[in-house]
Order: sequence, then structure tokens, then C-alpha cells
Amino acid sequence: MGGQGHGREFAGTAVLLTLVIMGLSLGSYASGLTCGKQRLITRVAGGVNAQRGEWAWQVSLQHRGRHICGGSVISHRWILTAAHCFPEVGHPIVPQDWKVILGRLKLTGDPVKGEERDVAEIILHESYVNYKKGHDIALVRLSLPVWFKRDISPICLPRADHQFAFGTQCWVTGWGDIGTNNSLSDPMHLQEMALDLLSRDTCNCIYSNLRDRTIVSPAMPGMVCAVTPDRRRGPCKGDSGGPLVCLEDNRWFQAGIMSFSMDCERLNGPIILTETKAYADWIQHHVRKAAFANQTEPRPRTTDKYLCTGCGTLKRDKPGLGVEGLWPWYVSLQYEGKHTCGGTLISEDWIVTAAQCFIGRQEPERWVVLLGEKEVGLKREWLERRALQDIVLHGAYFNATEGYDIAVAKLDRPVKFNDHIWAICNPYKTHKFPLGSTCWTRGRTIDGTGTPSPLGGVEVKILGPRSCNCRYNLTSDHGHEIPIGSQMLCAVPHKSTMHCEETIGEPLMCNEKGTWFLAGISSFGKGCGTVVRPGVYTAVSAYQDWIMELVWSAYYDVQKPPIPAARDDDRCLTIKPRGAGNR
Repeated sequence: MGGQGHGREFAGTAVLLTLVIMGLSLGSYASGLTCGKQRLITRVAGGVNAQRGEWAWQVSLQHRGRHICGGSVISHRWILTAAHCFPEVGHPIVPQDWKVILGRLKLTGDPVKGEERDVAEIILHESYVNYKKGHDIALVRLSLPVWFKRDISPICLPRADHQFAFGTQCWVTGWGDIGTNNSLSDPMHLQEMALDLLSRDTCNCIYSNLRDRTIVSPAMPGMVCAVTPDRRRGPCKGDSGGPLVCLEDNRWFQAGIMSFSMDCERLNGPIILTETKAYADWIQHHVRKAAFANQTEPRPRTTDKYLCTGCGTLKRDKPGLGVEGLWPWYVSLQYEGKHTCGGTLISEDWIVTAAQCFIGRQEPERWVVLLGEKEVGLKREWLERRALQDIVLHGAYFNATEGYDIAVAKLDRPVKFNDHIWAICNPYKTHKFPLGSTCWTRGRTIDGTGTPSPLGGVEVKILGPRSCNCRYNLTSDHGHEIPIGSQMLCAVPHKSTMHCEETIGEPLMCNEKGTWFLAGISSFGKGCGTVVRPGVYTAVSAYQDWIMELVWSAYYDVQKPPIPAARDDDRCLTIKPRGAGNR
């Protein structure tokens, strides 16, 4: 097992009579008391042969005699599996071409034991289109029921409110390939493998850290993930549809249905599974006596966030450290020993800032970057310093008011992330920041006496380019207007009485559900600006392609739904136009 996946008949009367005699009537496990049971077995993590009676709910779905997918027993007549195991949507499914093999460890060889059943019906989820879009779940009805015994028994299904212990060990089983284009050899012995169960957020975080731009947050709602502890192997073709099961209070519950992975042997990439509990109602709608079981108390309260910290994460509980301004991604760019511009760490070895910072100063050897700002007593110190190896300005930059005011610079050696040094998340070009909401930038506020505050975080409200452009037109002399383009964002002070020092290259940052994104880079307009003359920032999302081309290692994250409405209009303040000298 290394996933994309692409019985003999008995008289019904005799089978039902046997079930009654054994005391296992079709409704006997409605409470889940007889599901998910397994004899005590010592097992080893990592792709080894399963033992008899170990995974009695595992089945093989076979099309015209060839193993295609796995599945799990959930009642006397129903199997749970993945929708993508069957022909593509729009093509007919012929149940008569399928068989289900139950209670068997080896699919080939002599003697072959277990049970075999014809298929009477196959039900795909009505919303299923393809496995990457979710709803990858299907039910298979056997032509005749099976009785439960040592080698055949149902797995416990979780109810919708079940809480699995993320970050803990679960198990997956199957007869799939043991590598890319490397089939499981005869006698095709059932394989088992330990996997860590991952939440959807942690799964997407890991994929984001892989920096593979073709894979962007593959785990959607209704999905769950799992990964081997060494992150070096996983399920493969033929394992799809099989169960991922977790042990709780001596009973096994099915947490997921194997759906897909990017490659059997791709390092670090978790497998994606259909989250079973998300479809509890759907299963119950079709299978009246499915083996659902109640979860025992106390329910687990674990987290798997430690497995992937990603970008845009702050380590302290203070609200963004905004007042202090101790942002772990903030850097000070110093030219010949003097602070010249602010900047933002976007990977272990790259920063982003304003292009104007380097005009006339493009010699990397004259620059020093200070990182990891920390309070020591009443003073602030920097934990790390780096020289610059390379500086790249946007090729279209001429001056700040015409846009393209963005540059990246490479450190001479990478930094190691810690509580005081961390990368912020870059936004994709489709990111929509909630215009009018509160974000943060960095600078010194100036009180009524003209005295600046200590350098720190400043709360601002962001404006779209149309609204900002309107304000600049009202406060400029005719013929001296400054056009605010679509690749710009603006910000005004959170309080109308607030003023800021003018700063260049400072980050404009927005916190979205605990993740910090770099919305903009201060360009012109006196820092955080004023109500009538907003501060103008380079909109980072507009430069996704340019940044990615230069900085492969830059951290990006996908905006989590619901996506806010970014309302940008050209309505202006009711103010009298001012001369250009007031700009």
C-alpha cells in the first residue's frame, strides 16, 4: 500500500433463519454494541500484512473479477465506499458487473476463503461530480445479506456530532498498489498501515507548506486527512473506498473513506478522505439499520495544530500584538547603519518591501536586515541580522504615485522560525479583503502636541482604490490629481484624530480567522494617512504571479469562507476641495 482508486449465493430464507438463530437479527446492532469489535492483536505501524479477524469489516469491490476498491461493512446488506470507484458521472453503472468479497485476507491463491456477494444496487451521492470536489461517498447493496462472524462484522459509524482525536494514530487497510505502477504481489495479502488523523485546516496547512502551486487547499468541507508519521508513504491505487478507523474505548469507528492523494510516494502530502460523520444523515437516509454507535464520554479534546504552524501565526494571546507592534514577520531595512524602510518576511530567506526604498541604493552589500524584534526591559532589541544577497525591483516601477511600488530582497542565509521570527501569509490574486474593516500597519501615532508615540502597531480602516481615488481627487488641485489604480489599497486612521509619521515599506496586515495576511506595502500618503488623504499601499494580491516567479519559497494561504464582500465605490466625503499644497 503505498490514492487514487479507480460472493457465492445462498438462499435468502436460509440466511435469515441462520441470523435469527445466532441472535443477530438485522436490527440487533442499531445501538452499535456489536460493531467495531476486534480480537486483541499486537500490530506494527507501516504497511504490513494484516492478521485474521483483525479488520473484519474490510471488503474488496471487484469489477468483472478485478479488484478496484476497498469498502467497509456497515450492515448485513450494505457496504460503504467511495463514489469515484465507479464509472464517471454520466456513464451507466451496471451492478451486475460488480461483486463484493468479504471476510478474506488474501484475494488470490489457494485455498481462498471468505464470502462473495453479487451487487443489487449502487448509490452515489447526488452531489458527487469528481473526487476533488467532495461528496466522494457511495453505498453498495448486496443481493443477499451476510451473517456476522469472526471474519465478517460491521465497523461502527460515527454520528454527526462525533469528535475524533485529531493528531492521534488511526489505521487504514487495503489491497492497493505498494507504489506507483507497482501492484501488490500474489497472494495479495491485506495490508495495514498506521496514519495520524488530521483536521482539514492542518491538512491544508501542510499542503501550503509544500509550496506546490498546483495543490491549493485540497481538503474541502466534508473531508478529513491522514498522514503517515514519517510522511513518506501512504495508500495507493486500489486502496480508495477503504476505511480509516480509529480506536475509542475498545471499539473501532470509521473516521473516513479513502478518496485521493496526489501521489503514492509524494513526501509530506497527506491523503484526503471523505469525512464519514459529515454524511451520517445521508447514510441513515438510505440504510435504515446502519451500524451507528454513540460515542462514550468524555469526548476527546485534542488538537493537531502543532503538526503544522504555517504562516501568519502569532504565538501570544495578546490581540495581534498590535499595540506593541512586535510582529514576528516585521523587519527593519538599514542602509549604511540607518533604518530606511520597513519590510515583511514572506519566507525563510526573502522579504518584500517598497521598490522606492532601493532607488539609488541597489548595492546589496550596503544593506543589513534586522529581524526578530523583542522587548528587553524598556528597550527593544533585534534577535537576528542578515546581509542581503539580492535585490529585485518590479520592472515597471518609475515612481510611487504611478504604482508597481514593490520589491523583494533575498537574505544571505535563511532564518529559523521561532516565536519572534515568522513569515506572514501572502494573499492569492483572488483574495478579497473586507473594505472598511480594521487592519493594522506600523508606525508612530502623533498626538495633538505633535509628539510621536513609540513605534508600534496602528489600527487603520482599509479602502478600495475607487473610494480612495475619489478622496484624492477632492483634495487635489485641478491638474495635479494622483490617480489611485486598481493595484493599490488605501487606509485611513481608525480614529479620525489620529495622525502617523510617514513610513515606507511598512506592512498593511489583516487578521482573518486567526491567520494574518499581507494586504499591502506602504507607498505614499504619510503613513496611515488622514481621513481626507488616505495612506496608499501597494496591493500585494495584485502581484501574486510576479512574487511567485521570483520567490518559490514564499508562503501563501487560501482565504477561508465565507469570502467577505469587498464593496468599493466612488462615494466621497462631504468636504471642500483643497489645494495641492495640502497633500
